[in-house]
Amino acid sequence: MQNRYKIYPNIHFGVSKLTPGKKTIEELLDLAEQFRQEKDFPEVHYQLTDLRGCLFDFKTNKIKEMTSLMDKYKNIDNQKLGVYLVDQPTETAYILLFFRSMTYKREFCSTVEKAYQLLSLPISLKSFVRLISI
Repeated sequence: MQNRYKIYPNIHFGVSKLTPGKKTIEELLDLAEQFRQEKDFPEVHYQLTDLRGCLFDFKTNKIKEMTSLMDKYKNIDNQKLGVYLVDQPTETAYILLFFRSMTYKREFCSTVEKAYQLLSLPISLKSFVRLISI
């Protein structure tokens, strides 16, 4: 399975999911840019990025490239909250460094239940699990 994303404009929600394993900064940037180039991206107010099982294969100084990409699309980015689902210790540290490099509202957690709670979408947990199973 490849890295992928899906936008649900009717509930202003988007999810991106990276295939477990080693991930380069180029893979992260590619998925983030594809997501932002979707016609429905401006409808995304809440986003889940599923990084479970991912192992970052890049130095921390590359994090600024992701921040630059986000800034490039800031005029069409209407996100109120982005949640990162991460379950590896080193990658959690990278996510925290990423958060410190930007002004956007972001949270991270390690369980689907917590992600659901943080995002407060107007759907049931069961529906949420179904929507993020892309």
